[in-house]
Amino acid sequence: MSSIETSLESIDRLLAEAKQMPFTGKLLIDEEELSRLVEDIRLNMPVEITQAKKIAQERRDILNDAEAQAEGIIAKARQRADVMIEEHQITKEAKLAADGILNQAREDANKVRSDAKAYAQATVDKADKWSDDICKSASAYVDKIIRDTDETLTKSVNDVRKLRQSVRGALEKSGMLQKPNFDE
Repeated sequence: MSSIETSLESIDRLLAEAKQMPFTGKLLIDEEELSRLVEDIRLNMPVEITQAKKIAQERRDILNDAEAQAEGIIAKARQRADVMIEEHQITKEAKLAADGILNQAREDANKVRSDAKAYAQATVDKADKWSDDICKSASAYVDKIIRDTDETLTKSVNDVRKLRQSVRGALEKSGMLQKPNFDE
């Protein structure tokens, strides 16, 4: 499991274990823990980039292998043509056959190259899309958590202020809390 997935699961756990504020339905979340998890996600994003580079290297390897295979096919075709020329008296027929084999080998080599390039490009495109999707999803998820946390904290602070004012007003009405006299 990747570090990003681990961090996202930890954020889910943090939310699941968060205590609920009375009368608000909002959650109390450890801000430092959430910030640390968000930073872990940011630090681990390059893993997808490394994977994309690995896929690009695999693409180059596939192309190199395809070219080596094509060169091998061409070399075998030339050897076969040389043998045919040596074994047969009719040089023209051998030459025509060799040219046909050589052309077929070139077509086969070009097809192998073309197929390898298409496969490698499709793999790179898939990896790029996957990487972009993960980055977008993680970013949106983290933004939502931060926005929800900010709203919860703001509402909680406002609720505490209202409660303090209400308690202070009740104490002043009851006479238990006297306003300071600055004239004395």
